[in-house]
Order: sequence, then structure tokens, then C-alpha cells
Amino acid sequence: MTLRKIAGYALGPVGGAALGLVSLPLMSWYFSAEDIGRMILLQTAAALLLIISGLGSDQAYIREYHNAADKASLLKSLAAVPLLLVVLMLLLAAGTAAPQLAMLLFGLPDFGLGIMLIVFFALVLPMRYGGLILRMQEKAWLFSVSQLLPKLLLLLLTAFCLLAGIRADTSVLMALLLAAQISGAAVLLYQTRRETAAALASSWQRAVFADGIRYGIPLVFSYLAYWGFTSADRFALQHFGSLAELGIYSMAVSVGAVALVFQSVFSTIWAPMVFEWVEKGIHLDKISPVALDMTRLITALVCITGLLSPLAAWVLPPQYADVQFILLCCMLFPLFYTLTEASGIGLNVVRRTGLLSLVSLAALVCNGLLLAWLVPAWGAKGAAVSTAVSFWLFSVLRTELSSRLWQNLPRRKIYTHTLFCLLLCLSYTIWGTPENYPLFALIWLAVLSALYLANRRRLSALTAELKGRLQNR
Repeated sequence: MTLRKIAGYALGPVGGAALGLVSLPLMSWYFSAEDIGRMILLQTAAALLLIISGLGSDQAYIREYHNAADKASLLKSLAAVPLLLVVLMLLLAAGTAAPQLAMLLFGLPDFGLGIMLIVFFALVLPMRYGGLILRMQEKAWLFSVSQLLPKLLLLLLTAFCLLAGIRADTSVLMALLLAAQISGAAVLLYQTRRETAAALASSWQRAVFADGIRYGIPLVFSYLAYWGFTSADRFALQHFGSLAELGIYSMAVSVGAVALVFQSVFSTIWAPMVFEWVEKGIHLDKISPVALDMTRLITALVCITGLLSPLAAWVLPPQYADVQFILLCCMLFPLFYTLTEASGIGLNVVRRTGLLSLVSLAALVCNGLLLAWLVPAWGAKGAAVSTAVSFWLFSVLRTELSSRLWQNLPRRKIYTHTLFCLLLCLSYTIWGTPENYPLFALIWLAVLSALYLANRRRLSALTAELKGRLQNR
């Protein structure tokens, strides 16, 4: 993969994170914490709908794309039935249960909100397929642009409403989100208009659909377990806490999700590269050093984020004061997940991906028990603590299985570093205050200094290697 293509794929997550850092504080000053919580519930529900309605056909499309002689027929054969099911299901909901849908998600039995929700959900699966077409054709820049435009529009519309003095409420928020969703769908339809037209004109093949479902349905259960694992905190706060607590927590999660940029770019590069190494039988001795480098980098990022965490109190309204202390635990999800991409790749190499469902289920059970215990007492802080502990368990289990089934890794060092990060983040979330922040800052500075001194030669070597590759380009 060329640096240009890597940059193209990185544009989406990097640009999205940059827009998020601007739009989230702006939205926090305009909309209430309850409405921010409702927005997160909407995004969580949309992810669930995508998993269930897709029937795993999107993964089958990825798997069969390069082997298919007729790619237009492949798209129609795999996408037609899921799209038809979504349309029928949402038409039924529009006619019979629109207010109930709004009540279920937003706690507001409003028919207009229900209809906007249905239109929003109707676009989720088509946008998924539009994005996949661009990804599989390796149109990296077009793909990233299609991801950025809705977020840019949401930012501009929010700024306009704020400057125009439009009263902020749930209906206005839903209208802005729906406008951004429609714009994203329109851009993807235009970018894939030729492929869409070819698919409509092609034949539907029952055998292709059947093979795709046989491949995709088992993956649906794995994704459902992972969705439950990553979404339980939102619903626990909605049930045991309040929408205001959910809004505060969601803001911390959204700011912490900047680390997903790191995860997204690394995942795009790492897995294909490792599979190539395995196929050629080369560079397999680099797996352990990369896993250790990732562990040290995560430790450094936690410390840097801790040092900068007071910035959250400066840019967010006063009701979001707890974000400063919840943020670190919320960052552990994308950081630990990125680590498992390096340390847990062995399960993919040996084709034991079914174990990932068991790992997700174990983490889900752990998360559920901790949420039921901690959220009623601690609210958003309890949700952050529960999810951080569960993701640490997820990373340990996946790393352990990968190490036992494929290549032995320096697990003691990995577990020690990650456990230290976990305990430090938990301490700051539970006991951190503006008054004792200097104490935590001293700890983070000491850890950063120790990391630099212990790894300065490795850093110099990596810097020299990167410069050499850039010059060769």
C-alpha cells in the first residue's frame, strides 16, 4: 500500500476527529446534555440496525469481491434482500409505531421525531454499501471525502442555528442529524452511480446470496456480542442513571474517540501487511517488537492525554466538568483495541476467529456485572470504570489466545504496562479533582520521562527508518 493511498484512507478518520473536536464543544454549548445523550443513543441504535439488517452480507461482499467475475451481480445478489427487508420493516414502523420508536430511543412520544428516525435508519444500510464499493475499488480519497462531508455539514448547520438564535431542542438536533445523513447518502449515491446502475441492470443470483448468508450469519452473532459489549454502558446509564449523565459520558466518549484515528489508520495498514508476511514467510520476528512498541505508545498517549485533560473544562460548559476525569478511561477502549490488533492478530492468521465471539461475550458479561454494580452509585464515572476494566480483560484474553495458538509474545511486559495504564486511569476517574491534578501530572511526567530514557535508541532507529522511507518515495 502506497503512502498516498494510506494518506487517503487516513484523511477520513483524521479529518473526522478534527471536525469532532470543533463540533462537539459547539454542540455542547447549544444543545442540552440530555440531547447529546439522545444523539449517542441514535448512533448506537443505527449500529445495531446495520448488524441485524445486513445479515452479514456486507462481509460476504468484501470476501467475494476480488473473486467475483461479475461484481455488479455480486452486489445485487448480496444487497437486494437486506435492503428490501429494511424498507419493509421501516414502512411498517412508519405506519404503526413511529411515536413508540421516538419514545423508546428519546423518551419523547412524538410522531414527527419517529418519522425522522425512520428516514435516518433507512439510509444506514445503503450508505454502508456505498462506502464498501469505494473501499473495494480502493478509491481512498473519495471514500474519505464521503465520510467527511456529513460531519462538516453538521458542524456548519449547528453553527448557523447557534448564530441565528434558533431555539435548541430535540427536534432541531434530529433535523440536523438527518440533513447530514441525507447529504452523506447523496454524495455516496453520486460517487457510485455507475456501479449502482450496473447492479440494478444485472441478474440476482440465488446461489450467491445463499453462500453469502452462510458466510455472514455466523459473523452477525460475533458482531452482536461486540456491539453489546461496546454499547451496554449507554443503555445502563439510560436505565440506571439519567439522560444528562448519559450526555456527560457521551461527550467524554466522543472526545476520547479521537484515539480511534490511531486505531483506524493502524488497522488499515497492519492486518493486510501481516497476512502478506505470513504468506511469504518473512518478517514474522517483527510481530513481538511491534506489539511492545504499541504498548509503550499507549502508555505515552495515556500520560499525554492526562496532562492535557484540563483543557476539557475550558472548552466545555460547566455541566461537563466531569469529562476531564472520565476522559482517560474512555480513551482506553480505542487504545486497548488498537493493541489487540497487533497482539491478537494470531487468531486471524490461524483462522480461529470464532474465538473472538467468546472473548467478546466474556467481556460483555464482565461489563454488564460492573455496570449494574457501579452505575447506580457513580453514574457516568461508574460506566467509564466498568468499560475500561472490561476492555482490559478483552485485550488480555485476545492476546493470550493469540500467543498460545500462533506466536509467543512478551505477554508479561504487555500485561504489566496495560494494567498500569488501567490503574492510573481508574484512579484519576474515581479520585481525581482539580486540586489533586498536579499530583497526577507529576506521575504522568515521570512515566513519560522513564519511557523516553528506556526507549530513546528505539525511537532514533524508528525515526531514521521513517525518514529513509519517505526519502525513497
